[in-house]
Amino acid sequence: MKNDRTKYPEITPQAILVGFTIGLLMTASFSYAALLLGFSTNGSPVAAVLGWGIMRTIFKRGTIVENNIVQTIASGINTATSGVIFTLPILLIRGVDFNIWWIVAATVAGAILGVGFIIPIRKQMLDIERLRFPSGTAVASILRSPAEGIKKSRLLIYGALISASVFFFTQFPKMGLPEILSDSIDFGALLNFPAYINNVWAISLLSLGIGFISGRNGLFVLAGGILAYWFITPFVISLGWIPENITGAGMTTFIHAQMTRPIGIGMLIGGSLMSIIFTLPALKATIKSFNIKSLNNVSSDELPIKTLYIVTIAAFILFFFAAWFTSSVSFVTALIVSLVGTIWLMFAGIIISQATGMTDWTPISGMSLLAVAILMMFLPSDQIVTAVLIGAAVAVAIAESADMMQDLKTGYLVGSIPAKQQTVQLIVAGIGPIVSIAVMMLIWNSGAIDAVTGAKLPGFGPGTDVQAPQAVALGATIDSIIQGNVPGDKFLAGGIIGALLSFSGIPGLGVIMGIAMYLSIKHILPYGLGSILNLIVVWKKGKDWSEKWGVPFAAGLIVGEALLIIMFAFLTVSGVLE
Repeated sequence: MKNDRTKYPEITPQAILVGFTIGLLMTASFSYAALLLGFSTNGSPVAAVLGWGIMRTIFKRGTIVENNIVQTIASGINTATSGVIFTLPILLIRGVDFNIWWIVAATVAGAILGVGFIIPIRKQMLDIERLRFPSGTAVASILRSPAEGIKKSRLLIYGALISASVFFFTQFPKMGLPEILSDSIDFGALLNFPAYINNVWAISLLSLGIGFISGRNGLFVLAGGILAYWFITPFVISLGWIPENITGAGMTTFIHAQMTRPIGIGMLIGGSLMSIIFTLPALKATIKSFNIKSLNNVSSDELPIKTLYIVTIAAFILFFFAAWFTSSVSFVTALIVSLVGTIWLMFAGIIISQATGMTDWTPISGMSLLAVAILMMFLPSDQIVTAVLIGAAVAVAIAESADMMQDLKTGYLVGSIPAKQQTVQLIVAGIGPIVSIAVMMLIWNSGAIDAVTGAKLPGFGPGTDVQAPQAVALGATIDSIIQGNVPGDKFLAGGIIGALLSFSGIPGLGVIMGIAMYLSIKHILPYGLGSILNLIVVWKKGKDWSEKWGVPFAAGLIVGEALLIIMFAFLTVSGVLE
């Protein structure tokens, strides 16, 4: 069998080039999407679709296993996006001084550790437990359809052109041109709703596209947003729980900060903890299989364990130095924090991979928030950089762990050699954090100049169009711990709700609705519309048609708007646009 498999080229210069290019584009696009919406989407199907299109139309070649390397490289780069964007922006928002290079080093180390630790678990999860990994299985079906892949890549390009065009027209005022298309519509004002009922819709095909790809699960995000803004808010106001000096739209902001966001964070934590409990039986079997004897008895198709030892030890050393030099903690404290962080990311990576294999759901934000919150309970209050750095490394690591297993599942189904996938992902995993952090800094520095004070405004955060909701929620949790006023009643209530929702049979329902409770309704509404459109398409055309043709077009909507936004940010930072 091995001889037959080696006849087909896998790691080729063309595959490396295409995978690297797609990975950079997806990382840039999804980094902005995560800043804007507070969540992202799986990039492997997008990479597989684009891979077929580029390999066949430009290079006139491409085997199934070669294109599997393309999507492995691309997703391996892109996967770090959520781990970076859910955590690090809070340092910029709070104005904390930090050394960007050590932050980069920590996230790169986290990415490598995440891949290195999960590779030895491949046999247990795929051969013994035979976890399904739905996204990995779906990508395998894309790879088996090269002719359809070319057509899908064209649809993705069409979607990108339409999305970029719409965004371009909304930006006319920034270019000194008359406004043709606003970037939002206030239906609340048009329908004479009370000022505290927020019914503003962003003109964002990016949000629409992510909602379409999310499908049915996107409806729960919409439900969480509607519950927070259209039910809880007026209910609290009707009870007179708002200070008399707060009126109009300020009431919505007050309730969001004091009630719905803390409840949502509690739901996120409760749902995440339940995910650990649900995976305990499978986790026990996996950990039991993880011993030195099993590691040394690997087949020739697997990456040698000595290579993993060297890579992970080197990554840990980098991780330790990043923790030591980012703040004034002692050598011993940095060592302890690094060891605890490494142990946590190893077990969290296994937990997340188990959850992803069974449900395709990856609660990265919950795990990273837990890591930072726990560290802040033991570290001095001025060591926020160290806590966030560890949280970012953990988030990147567990995202890479889940992605590595998804990709190995795809390779398992299409006949790839595991060692080759493992090698390329180990090599490229550290690229993703670098690109994502670069995009984060670019967007941050693209803020406008205040007309009154002349000061440079931030490019994202509270009060801007790009609110970075996950990082803001993390910041609110850190503040409550530092100030000693943790809203325990709201966290507890949210935690109980999130835990109970986890028993619904819908994977991650508590986490999904919890996140929606503190997202911006402005983008939740078009996101929810995208999910509704997906259901309509499935009803009219069938699920297979929706996945084959609807999803590639929706992916294009994401990529087109995001890349043009990044281009505008670059032009702003370079002084071409004001």
